[in-house]
Amino acid sequence: MSRAVGHPIFVSLDGLPVVVIGGGAVAERKVASLCESGARITVIAPESTPELGARAARGEIRLVERPYAPGDLEGCRLAYAATDDAEVNRAVHAEAAARSVWLNVADQPDLCTFTVPAVVRQGDLTVAVSTGGASPAMARRIREELEGLFGPEYAAALVVLRRIREHLQARGHDLREARGALMGLAGADLVRAVAAGNARAVDALLTAALGAGFTLGDLGLEWLVGPADETAAPPDAGRRPRPGRVFLVGAGPGDPGLLTLKGKSCLEVSDVVIYDALVDKRILEHARPGAMLIYAGKREGNHSRPQDEINGLLVQYARAGLTVTRLKGGDPFVFGRGGEEALALVEAGIPFEVVPGVSAGIAVPAYAGIPVTHRHAAAAVTFVTGHERTEQDLSAIRWDSLGPGHGTLVFFMGLRNLPEITKKLMDHGHPPATPAAVIEWGTTERQATVTGTLCDIVERAREAGLEPPALVVVGEVVALRERLAWFPEPWSRDGQRR
Repeated sequence: MSRAVGHPIFVSLDGLPVVVIGGGAVAERKVASLCESGARITVIAPESTPELGARAARGEIRLVERPYAPGDLEGCRLAYAATDDAEVNRAVHAEAAARSVWLNVADQPDLCTFTVPAVVRQGDLTVAVSTGGASPAMARRIREELEGLFGPEYAAALVVLRRIREHLQARGHDLREARGALMGLAGADLVRAVAAGNARAVDALLTAALGAGFTLGDLGLEWLVGPADETAAPPDAGRRPRPGRVFLVGAGPGDPGLLTLKGKSCLEVSDVVIYDALVDKRILEHARPGAMLIYAGKREGNHSRPQDEINGLLVQYARAGLTVTRLKGGDPFVFGRGGEEALALVEAGIPFEVVPGVSAGIAVPAYAGIPVTHRHAAAAVTFVTGHERTEQDLSAIRWDSLGPGHGTLVFFMGLRNLPEITKKLMDHGHPPATPAAVIEWGTTERQATVTGTLCDIVERAREAGLEPPALVVVGEVVALRERLAWFPEPWSRDGQRR
């Protein structure tokens, strides 16, 4: 009897329950791939790697720390056995067969009902390679060769083609009538023009195929290819084009709805997304399927990756020809160290673009009902870092320039140093009765605001149990909150958590 050939298929796991048995390096690789699929992942293992523990802490997976037990596959659609215990793997296989659950067992193709191919992903392009379990090593080798053929320029070209289809549909065109034009565009000429950064050549191709009204500007994609360059030559066939590019994107202060449309577009075309701790995980859902998501930390008092390491990652992935989005809370250039990252890219010769975000310094007070400027209260606003940890660092601030009459003062990450900040302000002339506010987790469902004055805000914030991240606002505009507060907060009138 001839051996049955595996049937290639792409399956959507978005929102579906998947179980991984095992907590070692193999399980870690399986989970990394599954996290890109949107599946609801449960990992069951008596011990797990630090990376799996970190994913569980971030809420990306559910980690059950115990050995496998019969019944663990109940309700799941797909399962992986990634243990080095053959008896456990056979037991998982038996339960999967009884429950009609599709199962992959690492390095045991005879126990598998499906195998995992080697995958090349560039945006919406996915190329899968399978050897039917005969040689995973050869599958990986072929994948590596394909990665050299299909670079990030294909992802960008597919963004153009997808936007064209959306544009045609919005204008009421029948896509069947445009099939010939779309087939003509889906070729090497478009890919080469995108890879070369030749926006004028892309526009010429689009206009020739579809007529007026289909340039990159018309499609809202002028940022994707960059400025027109008539002298740019197409890359040699089979070789990586010029280095990739980096988008320094502001994610806004917390509310995922405050992400800009341009920031969303950058996520949709990036191969790698490096994101900060305070970035709402729902924003990451805009990343293209298959994009590598790298957690950078960068939360007050807990920087899991040093800034030099983050700079190195940006350069490393861009030099590999990948498109990278550096997703930062708030705005990249407002106490976001985006300038440092941009300088590192300049020194490495990496093209980059800054996509400003909605700054926490404006949005967080606004969500608390505090306008940072007001015709009758403040004609200026000053952003100040409150993040420094030592008295010497704080003394580097020009407190004399922050005296009365300089409008609203907004201190970023200033809660830990609030006693020193209020003292310095009063020492430099601010009346003790000056209104002040502390806003915790601004623009999110966890937002909480405490108001007072310079002489009592420290105690009020302490009594309320406020914790970082928090923004401090000082000035007469704070008094407007009583009339302008509009965003629901988990606080009762007596200042206690509900």
